[in-house]
Amino acid sequence: MAQIGIIGAGNMGAAIVRGTLQRGLFEPENVALCDVIAEKAHVLARELHVRALETAFEVTREASIVLIAVKPQVMGECLEDIKEAVERSKLIISIAAGITTGFIEQRLGKDVRVVRVMPNTPALVGAGATAICAGSNAVDNDLDEAEKIFAALGKVYRFDETLIDAVTAVSGSGPAYLFLFAESLQEAAIEVGLPESEAPGLVAQTLFGASKLLMESSDTAATLREKVTSPGGTTEAALAIFADRGFEQSVLAAVKGALLRAKELGGVTSK
Repeated sequence: MAQIGIIGAGNMGAAIVRGTLQRGLFEPENVALCDVIAEKAHVLARELHVRALETAFEVTREASIVLIAVKPQVMGECLEDIKEAVERSKLIISIAAGITTGFIEQRLGKDVRVVRVMPNTPALVGAGATAICAGSNAVDNDLDEAEKIFAALGKVYRFDETLIDAVTAVSGSGPAYLFLFAESLQEAAIEVGLPESEAPGLVAQTLFGASKLLMESSDTAATLREKVTSPGGTTEAALAIFADRGFEQSVLAAVKGALLRAKELGGVTSK
């Protein structure tokens, strides 16, 4: 069975370890991890009965699959740390936003096989939406391997790398858009008289149910919206205010802003 090493034991790194172990993709003794905060790695290792190592170099040296789950701003430093441990036989998977496969290939050399991945935080509860793409040296089997890992955390979609920053702006940042809407809807619920003890649950269940309906219905989002919007009714009145205040334009502007920042992160870290 392949050995996987995870560099970065934050929320996403931990979710990957948990998900793959639960699916039986790796045995605990074949999983090694590290983090810049060593105690974080040791706590997770004790919980999941995997191995905590002290450095990214050690993790890379031992693993056949190296999954890098660090912030984009420190990716250059991380790659420098592991460079001497990288071999052609190892698959490098990166989940750092904005960091291109070309950037990683340039820093590591050796015809390194790289798969770039953009997961999102619902992966923490097994409901992630993850995009993957291959670097110039990766083969189909490498994409299959990455897809197998992230399928343990939700659904996986394959894209050309030119679209990954756009994916970051839509599904990577998208949960925060929904959480912001949920916050606002909760506040509005309390403002119109619903008890603070009940409003969060009511809003969460409403959004959950709507999302489930969207996932399981054969109708498009537009059709579902039309079905719940009776002419002259309460929903129509609410949606008219959204439209009047530029809801659609705000969503588009937000996605474009996130896209721009993803590209900036790639540019800054590539210097």
